[in-house]
Amino acid sequence: MLDTDRSTIDRVVFDTGLVCIGAFRCSPSHPSFHDSGPARNCCFVFPRTAVEIQHEHQPAFAANPNVVTFYNKGQTYLRSAISDDGDRCDWFGMRFDIVRDVVRAFDPSVDEHRHSPFRTTRGWSDADTYLAQRRLFDQALRNSAEEPLAIEESVVRLLERVLRMTYGGEPVARIPSVASRQDEVVRHAELILSERWNECLTLQDLATEVGMSAYHLCRLFYRKTGLGLHQYRQQLRVRWSLERVAEARMPLVDVALEAGFSSHSHFTSTFRREFGQTPSSVRASRELR
Repeated sequence: MLDTDRSTIDRVVFDTGLVCIGAFRCSPSHPSFHDSGPARNCCFVFPRTAVEIQHEHQPAFAANPNVVTFYNKGQTYLRSAISDDGDRCDWFGMRFDIVRDVVRAFDPSVDEHRHSPFRTTRGWSDADTYLAQRRLFDQALRNSAEEPLAIEESVVRLLERVLRMTYGGEPVARIPSVASRQDEVVRHAELILSERWNECLTLQDLATEVGMSAYHLCRLFYRKTGLGLHQYRQQLRVRWSLERVAEARMPLVDVALEAGFSSHSHFTSTFRREFGQTPSSVRASRELR
């Protein structure tokens, strides 16, 4: 199938190189419904409708909203219609090395299969996970340029969550075991976020600077601080902004932009989650100096 043909049924809504999110929408009447070509990413997929999927050399199975399907890059597969709804699904692709790191935490044998980190065709999705991925997809669709770090980090955690249900256990700790090394990595990440909290940093930016894989940085930072990287940075942003809000000299939209938010509405919603009040109500109260 030509890429131009594929683009009509497979739309990318977010892509940083490390993480890619897309929407596949294909009716049974489309010429590429049965075979839309090999998977272009290592990805895990949340069906919105029911179709039958058969990976090469594997038995066919029903892909429906109760399951999550897995595809290795280059995976060939066939699709058969179950209903007139066709195949409507949301997919989350990740760079190969990140997928391998996440899978390794649950399946140490992943390195024996160098090109196929996903060793199963499907896993299960509970209601909370299904809702979480829909919200994440909608966030990427609406605000893909605003917070790439938040979306990247959320996709990594989503895959970990799906694999936890698929493998039936918690990830095995494989973060470098020397405590001083762990502390130094977290300290380094905190310093970067403390200095550059108003910049649009990505997960790969941070991982490269601290010298650790993106997946291990996500896990280690959360384990040591109790916060995700994005959450940590958002707290810095809104707490810095509090003084500017209280001063009443700078327009709130300028405060939002200076703090690194892409819009006044995004700033207001984040500020309200943090402090339980909007910036305008804090400014109007004149309680802070």
